[in-house]
Amino acid sequence: MLKWFCGLGMLVLVSCAGPRPTLDVKWFRLRDAGPNVGGGNEMVRAAELKRFYGAVTMEEREQRLGDYYTVSWSGPAGQEAQSVRVVFEYRQAATGAKVLKMEEERPGTARGQVEFTVTGETFQEGGRVLAWRIWLYRGGELVDTERSYLWN
Repeated sequence: MLKWFCGLGMLVLVSCAGPRPTLDVKWFRLRDAGPNVGGGNEMVRAAELKRFYGAVTMEEREQRLGDYYTVSWSGPAGQEAQSVRVVFEYRQAATGAKVLKMEEERPGTARGQVEFTVTGETFQEGGRVLAWRIWLYRGGELVDTERSYLWN
């Protein structure tokens, strides 16, 4: 009887697993260069220490303040050999409706990851990122897109 319940439980878990998303975006804002890194939260502390690695002076630490976007992709099946282009468009607080853009190209792989950073002078003059949109192209063809809630 226990085997049946275990088998049924496994079947339910497997059937709930949906398809893997093609594009995934993780966002992190580094706000403070002061000595109280992480504010008591170990996960935040680890992310901040990763971004501050190698910054010795306070000036170097302040240049690393800003927004970090880690974009991961996988698939689609059958197109792994084609090159990947990721386009990151964003608007900042001080730039109004002006859309700024960054691009990264990678050789063809089944999965990959790229990080876009809005830091240093760009962050200090333009302010925080208010809205963003990311396009994923594989072999010149649009595959997927993600955007923030405020992107219109």
